[in-house]
Amino acid sequence: MGDALSTIEALYFGLQQQVGMISLATTTQAEKDRFMTQYVAARTAYWACINKMFHDDDPQVATLTRQLKDATTQVSKAEAEMGNISKVIDNITQAVTIAAQLSTFAAG
Repeated sequence: MGDALSTIEALYFGLQQQVGMISLATTTQAEKDRFMTQYVAARTAYWACINKMFHDDDPQVATLTRQLKDATTQVSKAEAEMGNISKVIDNITQAVTIAAQLSTFAAG
């Protein structure tokens, strides 16, 4: 598995493991909806890449993969603190946006 796909997979599987905890931490329906929208978008990005290939030597793929790794690190830090669920969802949104951009480079 290439670096780009494994990074998207790490984001999606990480969110999948935390979905219960994050859902419990949300205090409003709007927060729950916002999180679930991002969770579904992460799943969509992941499944868009399965059985496809990235050209990891493509500069845009490499840049987006680095950005996604950094964003996923921020998600993990925010989840560990979980004090500000809005910040957690903001970090997830940033990571999922990058994952969606990166998934467009998957060639089937």
